[in-house]
Amino acid sequence: MIPPLREMSVLDAVESAERMGLEVRIEQIDSSVPVGTVLAQWPDPGTKVRKDKTVILKVSKGGNRQAIPDLRGLEQGQALRMIEEQGFSAGEILRVHDGSRPAGTVIAQNPASPAMIEGGRKIELLVSMGPLPKDGQVPVPDIAQRDEKTARELLLQSGLRVGGVEYVNTQHTPDGMVMATKPKAGAMIRQGDPVVLQVATSRRKEAEPTPEPRAPTPPPPSSSETVVVEQPQTPVHQIGPAGPVQPLTPEQRELAGAIGSPVDRPPVPVSPTPSTPAVRPGPSSTGTARIRYQVPPLTKPLSLKIEMVDATGTKALHSRDVKGGEFISLDAPFVTEAVVTVYLGGEFVWQERYK
Repeated sequence: MIPPLREMSVLDAVESAERMGLEVRIEQIDSSVPVGTVLAQWPDPGTKVRKDKTVILKVSKGGNRQAIPDLRGLEQGQALRMIEEQGFSAGEILRVHDGSRPAGTVIAQNPASPAMIEGGRKIELLVSMGPLPKDGQVPVPDIAQRDEKTARELLLQSGLRVGGVEYVNTQHTPDGMVMATKPKAGAMIRQGDPVVLQVATSRRKEAEPTPEPRAPTPPPPSSSETVVVEQPQTPVHQIGPAGPVQPLTPEQRELAGAIGSPVDRPPVPVSPTPSTPAVRPGPSSTGTARIRYQVPPLTKPLSLKIEMVDATGTKALHSRDVKGGEFISLDAPFVTEAVVTVYLGGEFVWQERYK
């Protein structure tokens, strides 16, 4: 009677068969199972045969097969990185409109998971283009439970942009995970409109404000970036993208008038030269604002304008188009006190008062 030899090592299986007076023939096949493991046998276990009968064993010779990752639901960039990290290569990427998944999300893959395939084999992806726009409007994608970086990428691929980030102090959601958006997921807005991300944090910090929209802005400013303004013996203030344009409040207009700077006075251009990146202080200056601005990744050049109002009037400290990754550095003296305003791509970003 043939004994059960499957899943035994080939040495043990051969020894067991020969003790019963059987002859053994081995056939090696590719498999992800460890080398030398019996995968199948013929005749089947329990079959009665003569002692000189030949038993065929199919034995694993190993190979380079490995498990394919499940890429469904990942953002396209994440999926491509995982494919490369696990020794595969990316094949054709097909895109279709899908109202149930944010643009840029992997819907399906070929080969599908779970499966064992040869290393280096191409994996094809089917990626969502989001829902079809209706009357120039698209729904805000549901990007809750995504990390902030992935959420930003999905928003951009949906034809929208990040209008700011509000960090919400909580102990119930992992740091850096998006909790909700403003407007809410599913709301219909125009392509290119801003969406504010509400991101969880376990550390207490002030959320970036979400300015309200304002009318068309003055002279074309410059690109979206992050500005740090410092004064002597004062802490560093972080100024970053904060969403749509917001007009000056009555209190801010009153401040500008109080320090002798009419709000509507034409700005006096003050731009640093390559050899002298800072504006030289005048004899009556009482403070200096150090401005350092790192332009974030951009799909196209945008305008950046940094404007200061102090006792001497209104100054355009910086006004030109910039590209993603540029670093802006300048020092701006002021007299008595000042209001610094930053415009990104023609939209209001932040405003600070300095003494």
